[in-house]
Amino acid sequence: MMSAVAGQRAVPGDPYTVGQSPRGLVIDGQPRVLTTGAIHYPRSAPAMWDSLMKKAKLGGLNTIDTYVFWNMHEPSKGDYDFYTDRANLPLFLQTARENGLFVVLRVGPYVCAEWNYGGFPQWLRHEPDIVFRTYSAPFMREMRRFIAKVVDVTKPYMPEHGGPIIAMQIENEYGDHQRDFGHNGDLFADWCGQTAQQFNLTVPWIMCQQYYRVDGVIPTVNGFYCDQKLDKFRRDNPELPAMWTEMWPGWFQRWGEAAPHRPIEDIAYAVAKWFARGGTSVSYYMYHGGTNFGRTSGPFIMTSYDYDGFIDEYGLENWPKYLHLQALHRLLLEHEQFITGNDVPKSIKLADSDAAAAYVYGTDSDYFAFLINSDSSNSIKIKFDGLKQQLPPWSVTLVRRSKQDKQPNVLYNTAQLSKLIKRAQRHPARFETISSGLSTDNIRWQPLSQAGVPTITAKRPVEQISVTDDKTDYLWYRTNVSLPAECGSLDAAHAKTLVLHDAGDVATVYFNGEFVGMQHGQQDRLATFTFAVPPSMLRLGKENNTEVEISILSQTLGMAHNQRNMESYSRGLLGAITLCGRDITKGKWEMQPGLEGEHLPAHLQDTHAWERYDPEQQLARPQQMRWYAIELDSQMLAEQASDDEPARYAIDMASMSKGHIWINGVHLGRYWLRRAPAASDYAPCRKCTYNGAFHPDRMCRQHCGELSQRYYHLPRSYLRLPKSGDGSARVHNMLYVLEELDGHPEHISIAQRISKLPLQEPEQPRERPRCSWLLGTLATVCGAAVLVGAGTLLFKALKQWRERRGYSRIHTDDSSLAE
Repeated sequence: MMSAVAGQRAVPGDPYTVGQSPRGLVIDGQPRVLTTGAIHYPRSAPAMWDSLMKKAKLGGLNTIDTYVFWNMHEPSKGDYDFYTDRANLPLFLQTARENGLFVVLRVGPYVCAEWNYGGFPQWLRHEPDIVFRTYSAPFMREMRRFIAKVVDVTKPYMPEHGGPIIAMQIENEYGDHQRDFGHNGDLFADWCGQTAQQFNLTVPWIMCQQYYRVDGVIPTVNGFYCDQKLDKFRRDNPELPAMWTEMWPGWFQRWGEAAPHRPIEDIAYAVAKWFARGGTSVSYYMYHGGTNFGRTSGPFIMTSYDYDGFIDEYGLENWPKYLHLQALHRLLLEHEQFITGNDVPKSIKLADSDAAAAYVYGTDSDYFAFLINSDSSNSIKIKFDGLKQQLPPWSVTLVRRSKQDKQPNVLYNTAQLSKLIKRAQRHPARFETISSGLSTDNIRWQPLSQAGVPTITAKRPVEQISVTDDKTDYLWYRTNVSLPAECGSLDAAHAKTLVLHDAGDVATVYFNGEFVGMQHGQQDRLATFTFAVPPSMLRLGKENNTEVEISILSQTLGMAHNQRNMESYSRGLLGAITLCGRDITKGKWEMQPGLEGEHLPAHLQDTHAWERYDPEQQLARPQQMRWYAIELDSQMLAEQASDDEPARYAIDMASMSKGHIWINGVHLGRYWLRRAPAASDYAPCRKCTYNGAFHPDRMCRQHCGELSQRYYHLPRSYLRLPKSGDGSARVHNMLYVLEELDGHPEHISIAQRISKLPLQEPEQPRERPRCSWLLGTLATVCGAAVLVGAGTLLFKALKQWRERRGYSRIHTDDSSLAE
């Protein structure tokens, strides 16, 4: 369905045209059904992009959707990067073109996306008089300048040059905030439309989640369900196509949360209903979620951005979701001429219940139809054009009748799963450990010094981001104070605590270098942290004028990605600080950003002077920040490769606490071993049904009571592996771990992600029946005779049977998958 015209012409690939009509984006004169999936190029290694796109196309997609990430491409003003590693946007677009996939490029440049600062670069907040995302001259100037740069970089990928771009997006979900800015919000929305048109591109522009009309752009919708928005959309925009830019088939996950999951029957129901009622384009956010490498995640968002996608974080198929929706996508594309070649039909009532309705695209004798049962509890018996059916609750049935048929044929039902899909649900993807632990001979360590040269001295703590400029998560606050007499008092009315008001996101406290504790907030809200003053300090407090050094390591866990007035976002120690009830906010405070070696300078990577790791010694020094340098077994990693699918590696960090990890100098991200609530304590863990309106805060949470994220993606392309057949070559892979609390690095292990399609149910081990030695011998002899005499014949017959049943190994072509 990718080619818009006959012959050898390839679209994308050769030049084409893009327009718009009420029945879809028009490509080379034909309105198209677009089955789109979001794959964000910075969230996967470039070596994965080709495989991801091949799998997306085989999954029934014809379009890829991605944001453009301003803070990745312009980390400092005027200093652009569009060509290195995960920032290589042209390579991503070229890969899509080579795989015959269109691209919707969502420029923004505000993107949300649970991405650090919503995609805004830090330097932007320093522009004088700037206010983000409103009619602010400094903001509009910088926004237009960046969009112009993106347009310049992507011009070779416009339709006249062979694509694959078919649409561009300006701003993002502005309808959610437009009213907040009043008249200036309206002016800014109109400016976005005018600015988009001034670039005179050969593709249309869209604005997603845009509730108020903006000339020059197509307003699109986001949500778990969007068919209910179609009637209003057509009234307000009768000349425009209905496009669903974010269909949420899963959800993001924060540290300490159980994993979100959306039933596949419900996803298919929502998509089929959208097309039934007149939609022409759907885009899954996310099709492949990927990884928040480095410090790219938003506040408290995990390093894994798996999103319960169709293709998991490691690039492997989430088979139940992938297969069930693949079948729907292929039917939609196969019947594109019916969907886009006809006006939106009126609904036909199918039964006494208002919940049952049909939408028929075509003529009385030649059509493609959607039979809907929107009752979440009851099946409904219907008769449609001679076809008697019982529609399952909360489902859509797709039927087709040609002129040769006496009655319609059922093609698909969103609530009915094939045997293969049910089997895949029973055998989900898993991790297999390939190294049960690391040799202590390969681990070196050094303590992380708390001392350093302060960069700022002030009369009270200074807001954190104004000091760090978000180049680091960390800022040390230090002060020397005389312990208040209340600390040594026996009076219970005097709290023996250090209290940090309005602080965020994480605070670790030391008294005279002695670890006191770590506390954290939740999401992007400020919190009040209360620490008990250690007994050793209380004893000192009985002496007059005893001075102590209080060191507070404040830490951010990503900056706001979705809120008003992001230019004034602040973190650190913002409120009053009290010690044993006395306010110590005012005084001499020193601030020092960052941690020793955080950016892996050369002196840190030279680990020869580090101590060899000894677990017994570590036990004597708990709660001490440390660097670990761990050499991985490269040969062991290389041996996991296979011809069918390259090995997908993960680091099992269950033995550690919290920090950051690097491989060969590449920052893989933050790690934090927080546990999700148990099912007994959290209602969304105890309920999961497909029939009924879905929301991740109400249902279907999985892996309750487990670590939110135990495994961390280790992309194969970031490893140095010996070449095939060269066992003598020694290559080094160095894993660096910055541990903030405590852990056991010798128990870090390497795992492999496995996601195999179970073509048949694995045999369960059965207890052998008790029998005499004679029966056992006869059985052995007979078995040998069968194997010798009929082995070849049996193998051929089995192979033919498997091929007829569709059980052959799946290739990345357009061949269909049987049940």
